[in-house]
Amino acid sequence: MSSRLDILIFGATGYTGQYVIEEMARKGKQISLKWGVAGRTIEKLKQGLQQASNITGIENLSSTIDTISANITNQQSLVNMCARAKVLINCVGPYRHYGEPVVQACLEARTHYIDISGEPQFLETMQLRYDSQAAEREVVIVGSCGFDSLVADAGVEAIRQECEQKNLDISLIESFLTMKYETITSGLIHYATWESAVYGFSHANELKNLRRQLFQQKLPYPKLKIHRKPIFKTNIQGKPIWAVPFPGSDKSVVQRTQYFNYTKLEKKPIRFQPYLQMPSFISTIKLVFFGLIFSIFAKFQFGVQLLLKFPGLFSNGLVTKEGPSRQDCEHTTFKMTFLTHTENNQKLIHEFAGPDPGYLGTSKMLVACATMLIKENDHLPVKGGVLTPGAAFGRTVLLDHLGKEGFTFVQK
Repeated sequence: MSSRLDILIFGATGYTGQYVIEEMARKGKQISLKWGVAGRTIEKLKQGLQQASNITGIENLSSTIDTISANITNQQSLVNMCARAKVLINCVGPYRHYGEPVVQACLEARTHYIDISGEPQFLETMQLRYDSQAAEREVVIVGSCGFDSLVADAGVEAIRQECEQKNLDISLIESFLTMKYETITSGLIHYATWESAVYGFSHANELKNLRRQLFQQKLPYPKLKIHRKPIFKTNIQGKPIWAVPFPGSDKSVVQRTQYFNYTKLEKKPIRFQPYLQMPSFISTIKLVFFGLIFSIFAKFQFGVQLLLKFPGLFSNGLVTKEGPSRQDCEHTTFKMTFLTHTENNQKLIHEFAGPDPGYLGTSKMLVACATMLIKENDHLPVKGGVLTPGAAFGRTVLLDHLGKEGFTFVQK
């Protein structure tokens, strides 16, 4: 494996893939990683590398970085591609449609795999089908290594370890996500992200049976539950906020980490509930209105077709085919506040903050996770398996690495 590239980016010509190329170019130069890009068309890959040179100021990327042709419809091309690298970053979504063949190819080639999927059905299906094979072949497969759901999962794991050192037992952790942006010139969300969400919600009914097979052991969660209304007002550090349940993959990913920690590492499981913090009551009502329409339409085929055909209409203009402009991304930040309730009635507050979570931040997180698989592999809890980010990287220097990339994780 020593002759392989360290990291290979598949789907490098896509919207998110372009940001990943640029981040990989910066980090590859800083820490001397051998990397390459893969996709259907070599010419487009070289164009992406040239654009990365223009953005980063790193010259000759199109002539010095390996370009590999691979097509999601040709399994042998995927296997050949995976055999060229130690770690594959998969940026080709929706993962429900295109992810499994890449996972299979990585297993055949004995190549570690990471992606940015926020699709619980895909993530949990991969664990159910391939965890044993990945463990046997000593291949690490880690989904949701972007903003969905690395921030929540790594944050909860860091708090768990901190409380463990202080002999504090955790009853419940709540998270409150807020985003700040100066302008919106072309939406906040790229169409591909929206497409994945639409298909995820439309097939949410599959999760119950899937989880019955995957989580056969009941976890002894702490008894504390805080019953929140669908729309509620609360205070954090003396500041009143409005919040609603967060509809993304954070809760399911963190729960999978808790299952791993309990069944494999004999750690107490932590109850976790994520929320979306809203700037005002009016914005909260507006979000709930569009959310209800989305959830209703996602339940039937004609509704799914409408959601996919008119993303701007059903998202109040937040989703566009072009995605947010680079300027919009550069002026967007996020903060996730964790409120930890301990069994001795203490309340701890931590904040995880950073740059634009959707694309700039996600590319940094993704490259950081790939780097951990190269540089910190001996700190992973197992040699192979289908893992969550918290389970895989909770004992690495991932947060320290991200701290050098504009992220902060602090106790308040």
